[in-house]
Amino acid sequence: MERRWQDFVANQEVLVAMRFSYFGKSGWQGDASKHKDMLFKPQRLALRLAMLESLAIPSLAAQSDQNFHLMILCSEDLPAAALDSLTQVCAGTLAHEKYSICPRPFGASHTFLTKFLKRRYGLGQVIQTVLDDDDAFASNLIARIREELSAMPEPQDETVPQFVSFIDGFGLDLKDRETGNFSLYSHRYPFVNLGLTMVGPSGGKNLFSIRHRKVPAQGNAKLVKGSPMFVRTLHGLNDSRACVTERWRPMQNWRTDPKISDRFPFLGAI
Repeated sequence: MERRWQDFVANQEVLVAMRFSYFGKSGWQGDASKHKDMLFKPQRLALRLAMLESLAIPSLAAQSDQNFHLMILCSEDLPAAALDSLTQVCAGTLAHEKYSICPRPFGASHTFLTKFLKRRYGLGQVIQTVLDDDDAFASNLIARIREELSAMPEPQDETVPQFVSFIDGFGLDLKDRETGNFSLYSHRYPFVNLGLTMVGPSGGKNLFSIRHRKVPAQGNAKLVKGSPMFVRTLHGLNDSRACVTERWRPMQNWRTDPKISDRFPFLGAI
């Protein structure tokens, strides 16, 4: 039984779920999520595409473990020019078999993710994590997911989700885009969507349907402290309410720090 779990963790493709300007019920708190004219405003779409091209997609291309697939949920009403640009950004860096762009009508994002999981993986167990279009992974995140899952005992009940939460990350403040005077901070948040991985049946709950901060009550959960595993950006048009607080510790000389550049090589181009 234990061998089966180890083989699953070692070989199973990791599904990276992303929402790109999806108009529907997705858990977003920002005003743009409720108003299509705000969601599809050209200035907003241009910024999201720029973040996707410079951070999110390069961070996937840099993964030391390439056994993943990116599913991008977007709106079927996304302007054609933006959809074309979204396709070009992905195709310019990732092989075509590494991603799926899924325009969908208004609805619940978790329902469309469930349908995708079942279609791609059947009714078995899946490994899934989330990457927002304006955030990024450390280059060893997929590899660390497997490492941490392999150290967990095999679940006795496959209907009970297994969670791993990497709680250390960076916050990148890009709001002063005119001068390029960007600041990087280290911070720690348990069980937020970024840095969270879930294992469970494809037809069960997924990372778009759960309340992240209540993860410990929903299954077996493991907190992982240590090296920062992700970058969350602040740029003035965020969908979440993330902001710099006293819990964010500024990183000095971060552009020349090899501990950062080795695992976040794409930050050098920001």
